[in-house]
Amino acid sequence: MALAVERRLSVVVLEAESRLAAHQSGNNSGVIHAGLYYKPGSLKARNCVEGRGAMYRFCEAHGIRAERCGKLVVATEERELPRLDELERRGRANGLDGLERLGSEGIRE
Repeated sequence: MALAVERRLSVVVLEAESRLAAHQSGNNSGVIHAGLYYKPGSLKARNCVEGRGAMYRFCEAHGIRAERCGKLVVATEERELPRLDELERRGRANGLDGLERLGSEGIRE
């Protein structure tokens, strides 16, 4: 939505019900996705990265508080570590700042 506003595009929301936000459009989690999971260079990654920046700019320009609380991704088994490596690689390739590896002590903080 912020990207549409920034680019001065029109947005239309179609509802199947007689009232607004009866289903999915009313269940927004409020999360601004970082682009951690998407393959760098893919359309999803580009949209996520561009949309994230546009959303933060929109919020700042309109006095809307947007908390950058971060995300904790955990490998619970040794065999999951290569996937964690790949997520870190994708996050860095998609321009995410503040990525860091934490051990059990770092997680407790």
